Amino acid sequence: TAAAVHLMKRAPGPLEVILAGRKPERGKEAVEEVKAEVELGQGHDVSFCQVDWQKPGTLPLDGVDVLLHTAGPFDGEPTVLQEALEKRVPIYVDVADPMSYLDAAEALDDKFRDAECMALCSAGAFPGFSNILAMECAQRLRESGSNELQDLNFSYFTAGLGGSGPVNLLITNLGFGDPVPVFQNGKYAPQMVAGSEMRKVDFFLDEGDPAFKAVGRRDVWSWPFPEAGTVPRRLKIQGNSSTGMGTAPGIWN
Repeated sequence: TAAAVHLMKRAPGPLEVILAGRKPERGKEAVEEVKAEVELGQGHDVSFCQVDWQKPGTLPLDGVDVLLHTAGPFDGEPTVLQEALEKRVPIYVDVADPMSYLDAAEALDDKFRDAECMALCSAGAFPGFSNILAMECAQRLRESGSNELQDLNFSYFTAGLGGSGPVNLLITNLGFGDPVPVFQNGKYAPQMVAGSEMRKVDFFLDEGDPAFKAVGRRDVWSWPFPEAGTVPRRLKIQGNSSTGMGTAPGIWN
């Protein structure tokens, strides 16, 4: 619902938004949530369609301009992405993170180009916004004269689950069985270290940084976020990469 509200508030013209999911009761609640946040008098329309995305051919994609897929976990083949390609949906966006999924999605690049469609995978906070920040930092380094990038480290800290308890717990348990996609000595070398390799990270620049009091120094553990594999691949780093995550309350760690 947050994405729907954001898009409708920023749209230069009327939007027709279809929320899709398996549970009609939750769908009705979601529609009301959006209506409470958006002025529908501007010509916007929001509705709900009951579908199960895991059943091929059930998605209502005819005439759709943009498909936003947030129904994880993304632990299998990119079937929704493939269906969007078959229906020639102009723009597809998801928040996937498993490397196997992303590699399968990237293998469809030529087909998407031929269909004149675009797919944007891993378009969340991390991975997603984190990748953009890393690429921007790399660009600034190169503009300052640094032609070779050595190491690339991603560290995250969150507080609270935002109401996603059961889903978060499921994804966390799945993550323990996935290799952490890292580079070592400039070569891709995934490691089975998820949930280990605890280290301390300063989430601030100096004591004058507001983040010094707000976040401070936190413990993080290695976790299979894909940006430690995808971004170094693009930047052709010469050294190592890592990705770590910590959260609050501490019991979740």
